[in-house]
Amino acid sequence: MRRLLMVSVVVSLAAASALLVSLFAFSESSLASGSPSQGTYTQGATAGPNEPSLVDDTRPTASERSDPVVTASGRFSGHDVVRVASWHVGTWYKSSPPGPCRKYHWEDCSCFTKLVFNHFGRHLKDDPAEQYWEHGRKVAKSKLRPGDLVAFKEAGKYRPITHVGIYSGHGNLIHASNYFGKVVKSKMKYVHGYFGAKRIR
Repeated sequence: MRRLLMVSVVVSLAAASALLVSLFAFSESSLASGSPSQGTYTQGATAGPNEPSLVDDTRPTASERSDPVVTASGRFSGHDVVRVASWHVGTWYKSSPPGPCRKYHWEDCSCFTKLVFNHFGRHLKDDPAEQYWEHGRKVAKSKLRPGDLVAFKEAGKYRPITHVGIYSGHGNLIHASNYFGKVVKSKMKYVHGYFGAKRIR
């Protein structure tokens, strides 16, 4: 029994070690290329693309945020989604979990998208993979429209979804970025590992 327990511990340690090595290798290769992803996977990246957030950090007023946006029938457009998403620009980035998802205080990528779609009565979980797999209709990259939920696998196509954001048109994305430390609007091409998009209406 004792020997079996020892073997189990050794196997577990070896698996954990292999995972850490693969994560470290991905992070190192991203940093070495000079352009880490603007998403959440490359924690603590210090180098990056030359183009930062495309909008200033002036946060909207409380009165601007109180605009209901949704029509009496409950219908909304992709442009409505982008408008509400823009209210979050400048909100500080903080992972949730372990921290709480707090509207306009601190948000990570899936917290941000959850809050935006909750505004329209669409209840998404605070998890990027579940948001992508459980909601909306799949949309080809060539058919992207403002307001679409976009998902990324920054660690490679055989790894889990690590980042989500909201497409705002013209190749741009509004997203809570660990790289910038806040919600920003930036060029989508700088986020590694585009995986797919969903239209949630």
